[in-house]
Amino acid sequence: MKRLSAVFAAILFVGCNQTIDIDPDTGFEIFTISQGNHSSILRNEPFTGTGIRVTAIFDESAEYTLDVASDQADINKLVGFSDCHQDHQSESARIGWRWYQDQLQLLAYTYREGQLSFELMGTVDFNKEIDLEILIDGDTYQYSGTGLSSVTMKRTQNCETGDNYWLWPYFGGDQPAPHEVTIKLKREVIE
Repeated sequence: MKRLSAVFAAILFVGCNQTIDIDPDTGFEIFTISQGNHSSILRNEPFTGTGIRVTAIFDESAEYTLDVASDQADINKLVGFSDCHQDHQSESARIGWRWYQDQLQLLAYTYREGQLSFELMGTVDFNKEIDLEILIDGDTYQYSGTGLSSVTMKRTQNCETGDNYWLWPYFGGDQPAPHEVTIKLKREVIE
């Protein structure tokens, strides 16, 4: 068990020191999910605030076909944050995305007390800036975006204060990225 903990700590240490590529012309952070991988970056960055504002750009690499057709409806993750001093699969708010029914769909994606819920916000086009927001409002998360439906989802009432962290672009679901996927983001914390 100690050996497993040491290996995990080493991976986390390396991940914490990873840098995010920045487009020098636009200032967008560039996240790349390599073919056969799930994560764009392994980096632990603290999150403090009452929400996030994000501008995202998806290119044609967000269009994909998975080997197992039933997995096509699985939701990938764009960006978000853990909440309530808990693991993100217990308490978190994220924007999800998927290529489904020949559309690039964005979804509100919440873990509350370990239970996943999601709701379609709408569809977006490639190579266009999409402004998105997730706000903490008491015991709810408020999701919104340019040209998208606003969604309200429940947040736990048993929220502990403490450290939270950013959640980065992630492919899956069950299957890894079938080819390289590139996503550009500008993000800011709402205090």
